[in-house]
Amino acid sequence: MHEKMDGIPNASGIPGRWFVDEVADGSQGYPILFIHGIHASSDTWILENDLQEFTRKYGHQAAFIDLHPDEDMWKNGQLLKEKLSELYGYFKRKVVVVGHSKGGIDVQTALVHYGAGPYVERVITLSSPHHGSELADLAYSKWAGWLTDALKSKNNAVFSLQTGYMKSFRSQTDELERAKATPFYTFGGTGWGGMNSALYWGGLYLSRFGQSDGAVLVTSSRLPYGIEVGVQDWSHTTIKEGGEIFPYLKDLLTEQVHEVSYATMSGLAYEGETSVLHRGGVFAGVGVESFSVEEEVEKISVDWISDQQATTYELISPDGQVYKQFMVTEDATGFFPGAYHHSIIISKPLLGEWEMRAYNSQSEKYMLSILFHTGNSKAWNQFAGDGESLMGPWNAHDKPVKKTYTIHHIPTKSGNKNQTTLITSEDLSSLPLAEFEEGVHNITIDIEGETHEGNEFQRTIIQTVYVDGKGNIY
Repeated sequence: MHEKMDGIPNASGIPGRWFVDEVADGSQGYPILFIHGIHASSDTWILENDLQEFTRKYGHQAAFIDLHPDEDMWKNGQLLKEKLSELYGYFKRKVVVVGHSKGGIDVQTALVHYGAGPYVERVITLSSPHHGSELADLAYSKWAGWLTDALKSKNNAVFSLQTGYMKSFRSQTDELERAKATPFYTFGGTGWGGMNSALYWGGLYLSRFGQSDGAVLVTSSRLPYGIEVGVQDWSHTTIKEGGEIFPYLKDLLTEQVHEVSYATMSGLAYEGETSVLHRGGVFAGVGVESFSVEEEVEKISVDWISDQQATTYELISPDGQVYKQFMVTEDATGFFPGAYHHSIIISKPLLGEWEMRAYNSQSEKYMLSILFHTGNSKAWNQFAGDGESLMGPWNAHDKPVKKTYTIHHIPTKSGNKNQTTLITSEDLSSLPLAEFEEGVHNITIDIEGETHEGNEFQRTIIQTVYVDGKGNIY
């Protein structure tokens, strides 16, 4: 569906609808098609964005399209192939495609799996999670279930961005000749702002895995056969704004890209190690969760993520001190749309049991996340989230006196949650990976133990595994 653009469009969000910037009609440069990401629409490029000012300034006509905001790359890729053909007929030439977030994966699917290559000159991706996002893993995990069910955010789009699923997608895509037929240029971001930023919690959570823009890791924004143009202090929001990104884009929009200037990698990175504990549920009246802080923890970040905004919260230390000053922000990662973060950071926390209390007369669904920051790079290094660390032993220097694993295994072949399988063991090797059926398996491992000094601790590991029809495990 093609519509003229007279000012701001009033029908955004209709899948398959595309429109062009009529003001820039007759521009000599390549037409540029902008593709939005997850839980978004073409509005993301137009409302509160100065992008069109720059496309016009540099002699390009912008085109915008609405895809399914909650569908996987297969459905969007098939739709996009059809619409790219229409755009080619309209412009009588190839377009340059700029995809933000999942939009970059959608266009690659259209090119590689649905044959849209003849209509596209080159592709530029802005913080596209080419290897998935650990936030998608979290959204489908055991402790997030109450919240994501309430938010209705468990859909095919989030499901397909789980890291295990994306490993399968990469195996189906990267070795095909079509994958390298169209040039790809990638950008990544490392900025997620302070505690008042809507991407702060996402960046803090992802800091355990590496630098990110608050929603997508820098490492996930890269393609092995793509050219990484720049990694700067952009957030997942600012990386698509004209004033921020177009100075880097303009050199990629010429007839022939001769040389790319690589931007310097910059941004916030935590020293030491960070590990996490998740809990979740539903309550009405008073909700209570407790957790322990052991030695060597230098700071804790507590985040109560809820479908409610106005709940009253208290964090109570082992000596009875009550903290009530929580920062409240609405989630902007795209993985928990409509959720509110209630966050507080405590430096040099006391050892012992802490308690989190929530007061709400209504029914509230929540997930509590506690990040433990330590200066010891060895203490929790097996929590990095890769496949080897999931099954691997503790570091010999930091092995606790005792530990117990409770494994929540959620096998899913679609976006629907199935029966959870519980395994309680002192040995992670009891997880029967070889017996997993075809599909995505979300594994939440709760760890409880006691250190050499006799202090209790709890942690959580989340891992997704994809098993294809041949029994291959990703």
